[in-house]
Amino acid sequence: AICTTISMWVLIMFGRGFEQINGERFLLKQEGRVERWPSHMQPWMSPWTRKGTRQENCHAGGCDRRLTGQNEVTSLAQRLAAALAPLADALDMPSKRVAAPKLAEMQQADVQWPADFRPALLASRDGMVATFERKGGRGALVKSIGEKDSTLFQLEGIDGEIHAVTWDESGLLVVTSGGKLAECSGAAAGGKWACRQMSVEALPAGFKAVAVARQSTNILRAVVAFEGEDSVVLMDQTQDGTWDPAGEVHVPVADSVSFDLSLANHAQDLIIASADGAVIKRTISDSSAHKIVASAPGTNVAWHGACGITGDLVAHLASENGVVPILFVSGAARS
Repeated sequence: AICTTISMWVLIMFGRGFEQINGERFLLKQEGRVERWPSHMQPWMSPWTRKGTRQENCHAGGCDRRLTGQNEVTSLAQRLAAALAPLADALDMPSKRVAAPKLAEMQQADVQWPADFRPALLASRDGMVATFERKGGRGALVKSIGEKDSTLFQLEGIDGEIHAVTWDESGLLVVTSGGKLAECSGAAAGGKWACRQMSVEALPAGFKAVAVARQSTNILRAVVAFEGEDSVVLMDQTQDGTWDPAGEVHVPVADSVSFDLSLANHAQDLIIASADGAVIKRTISDSSAHKIVASAPGTNVAWHGACGITGDLVAHLASENGVVPILFVSGAARS
């Protein structure tokens, strides 16, 4: 006990002399640790490091914090503030109102239709527009939008009701009852357009809207909308004539509003013609983006199918009192 007491007094006197020369807390404290005089474990005392700084927080029971330098914290805060300053300025600025895109208002084309002709479907190629009745296989051709005359023709070899028609360089692609496909090559001659059934698998039954078109690779692509679904299913033809699902595209139309489908630009663009008169175009490769390319002119008519003419220009078929067909086109398409 005497030896221990003597050793303690020697250490105290030596330490006191050392700290008188070098400053307090430089003898036994490591850098980064704090001293809470007179005891190390007094959380109510202000923490101090041996270099005289007080920014450490030891109230949780630990005094070995890494951020011991006030200059380091200040520098970090300054760099963070400089980096976030542009974002804060942008958030403080009032939001700028983005002007809505100007829609191409649909205008009525002055076309004289054959008597007792009740079309509901549209197809277009090279500025020409063809309309079709769902039952009976009759169609009428308008050679250009500016013409008044229409020429009646008959699709031969078509069985059942027609649900969709697409017109491309090879001719017509027709979807009939039961999802069966028919092909009408070339063009109408002598008031008749010859068609034949295609040796491909029928599309799934139970659809409410459908369209089929050839892709640039000459492979068929179908878009099918089923009852109770808010999206259309993409289906690509396989080498053995069957259909493989290729994805889905959301249809931005209310559930209570019916619509017709068509494909354009080698099956890369989906055109949705809703019963309220709007025509919506979606690029299949970027289904997150869509735009309304034509608006209803406010006429009290029943709306039917639509098709693309060129670019964002479209044609939309309607009927007045459910009887008299009316062809509406984008304003720029008439010039």
